[in-house]
Amino acid sequence: MSFRPGTVSKILWHFTGGPQWDIHANKQLAQLKPAASAYEALKSIVSSRELRVGNYREVVKVIIPQKRRFNTDSKEVEHLVNFPVVVESSPVCCVADIPLQHLAYHAHRYGKIAIGFHRDAIVRAGFNPVMYTLEDTALLNSIYQGYSAIDEIDPYEAQSELDSFESEVEDILITNEIDEKVDSFSVSAALENLGDGRDQIGKSYADFLAYIKTFNESEFDTIYCEREWRSTSTFKFSIEDIAIIILPKRENNFDFYSHFLENMHLPRGIAVAAWEDLIEH
Repeated sequence: MSFRPGTVSKILWHFTGGPQWDIHANKQLAQLKPAASAYEALKSIVSSRELRVGNYREVVKVIIPQKRRFNTDSKEVEHLVNFPVVVESSPVCCVADIPLQHLAYHAHRYGKIAIGFHRDAIVRAGFNPVMYTLEDTALLNSIYQGYSAIDEIDPYEAQSELDSFESEVEDILITNEIDEKVDSFSVSAALENLGDGRDQIGKSYADFLAYIKTFNESEFDTIYCEREWRSTSTFKFSIEDIAIIILPKRENNFDFYSHFLENMHLPRGIAVAAWEDLIEH
């Protein structure tokens, strides 16, 4: 006989009623979505067979002990100490490894409408568990320090300076009637390659950062216990990848459960359960 710990589930859940993302403040709003909006989101996910990447990004604040930065105005290298930096991840879509018996605990943060996917489908799609870390730790700072070495490199500014220098040299050659040409093609090509490499490193770093979840010491009982999995790509699933769908019968004087059954017409093999019967009985 095989045994599994009660903290691990074969179903990974996506709740549709979580707080929306404030793109201006770069954080989630405090209040949940209205139940009607969460219901529409669920129907859209099921109908499209897609769990799309949304607006949510991981926003990480780090303190760099020492940082060199070139000041384009003064043309000098600045040495900054304890320099604060805010970095953003690529956008993500999320599911959570929450055993059925613990779902009720998460309802106050994400509502009572959820779609559960088989874990093997989530793994095949490239989702990965996040790494949890407290905010402003030595770990976060060390992760960023490697990237910061190339963060301030601006090949495009260097190309602009090169163009200006080339123009000045050509003027001198013309003024002095010197029959020569300035050939900076190899330098421009190197700068272009450097720019492409920097952009790729930045994209890879933002993708990596998407799998780091930060929290503070007041969130051990909320954020830390979610066992979140993420992907930086839209999850395109088949109907067989759905393990179960849960909706409330009584929420804001509306029976979401019955309305869903009457209108979505899913195959018989897809389990649809009422929140009150499965979770609150």
